[in-house]
Amino acid sequence: MNYPVWVVPYLGGSWVIGIIAIIHIFISHFAVGCGAFFALAEELAYRRGDERIYAFLKQHSRFFVLVTTVAGAVTGVGIWFAVSLVGPDGIASLIQCFSLAWAEEYLFFVAELATAFAYYYTWNKISRQKHLLLARLYMIFSIATLVIINGMLTFMLTPGKWLTSHNWVDGFFNPTYCPSLIIRLLIMFALAGMYALVTSSRIAEPKFRTFMVRYCAKWLLPVFVIGPVVGFWYLTQIPQATMHTIFTGIQSSGVGNFSILARALYLSLILSGTIILFNFFGPYLNPRGFTFRIALLFLVCGLAVTGTTEWMRELLRKPYIVYGYLYSNGMHTDELPAKVDASFLKKGRWATAMATPDMPPVAKGELLFRYECMSCHTVRGYRSMKTLLGPRDEDALVGFLQLLRMRDRSVNPYSGIMPPLVASDDELQCLSKYLATINQKERAQAISMSH
Repeated sequence: MNYPVWVVPYLGGSWVIGIIAIIHIFISHFAVGCGAFFALAEELAYRRGDERIYAFLKQHSRFFVLVTTVAGAVTGVGIWFAVSLVGPDGIASLIQCFSLAWAEEYLFFVAELATAFAYYYTWNKISRQKHLLLARLYMIFSIATLVIINGMLTFMLTPGKWLTSHNWVDGFFNPTYCPSLIIRLLIMFALAGMYALVTSSRIAEPKFRTFMVRYCAKWLLPVFVIGPVVGFWYLTQIPQATMHTIFTGIQSSGVGNFSILARALYLSLILSGTIILFNFFGPYLNPRGFTFRIALLFLVCGLAVTGTTEWMRELLRKPYIVYGYLYSNGMHTDELPAKVDASFLKKGRWATAMATPDMPPVAKGELLFRYECMSCHTVRGYRSMKTLLGPRDEDALVGFLQLLRMRDRSVNPYSGIMPPLVASDDELQCLSKYLATINQKERAQAISMSH
């Protein structure tokens, strides 16, 4: 509410972040997991004195460096760019709270990149012992970046004691920190195996290809053995209101009333089950029949389950950016006015500057919509207001908006799902006038059909 609004037609700003973030997470998780893969696989080659494994790792490291340093870097910068435009209040809160953690993460990230380049460019130029040391160092630095980033990501859903103490350590080591760290590590190992299946499926020698395909498939097994236990631990630590939404959606799914969270959970479980069966009966039991095309299809399934799981994680903290502290539209919970009919345009710095006295009511309503609603809704597109409003006329919209101002969940069923609507009576009239312009065609069709 204190920054300009970046308007993204049809898609919405949240999906700009989501698309870039899912791709980046899929690559960055591979970057961390592959650190452990290189360290353990090269140690295996060193103990066995197997030149074939060394040759495979050299080829795989080229693929690794290209993917992580090019695609990973581009999408990483893209996330910062998109988040800064879509959710400046949220990223400002994270930077202010975790300045020291960000600085440490940056140092480990630079060390990680330097070690990755050194690892690739020193093949056959230094001793095997020193090259193995580089692999181990890369594994340590990459996991260290995860250890730090994980604290800030989990803070957004479960800030815990930080809400009262405002001590960054309380926010960093929050209730979901440990289960999230473990399950992310397991996922990273699985993704490292998935990527390695792509390069191992290209090995020409049949016997060695069979060995490496089966070895890579083993990297997916831990997440499916330990993952469900850690996943249940994670769910026990998230806010109870979110758990209630999940279980309500599951209980009512039998009659077709799926909540979005229940849909995401089901989809994630189905995709995960597909992958484990695919992995066990494919590359693990039948490595000879595993081909490059199947490996690519396997990678697509991994991207799908990663995207679904991350989407579900984002849904868990709606309607907040930082749960219990900062709403998705940039309003802080401790800055909410006591009265439901308080003015919004006199609260936000940028909105106040833009709301000139001679501004037409419809333009003022559009300004309110951008600041209070556009973080989750578009005019026409994702979560379209055009679809949601239907044929409601201006009077019906006023009644609906008055309901959204109520903060009692027994009165307002959207309370806890949407940020509270802050608007004076005059502002509410302006917002209803603007919303009425969106669905004029639908309203006209409804009137003609009634006649």
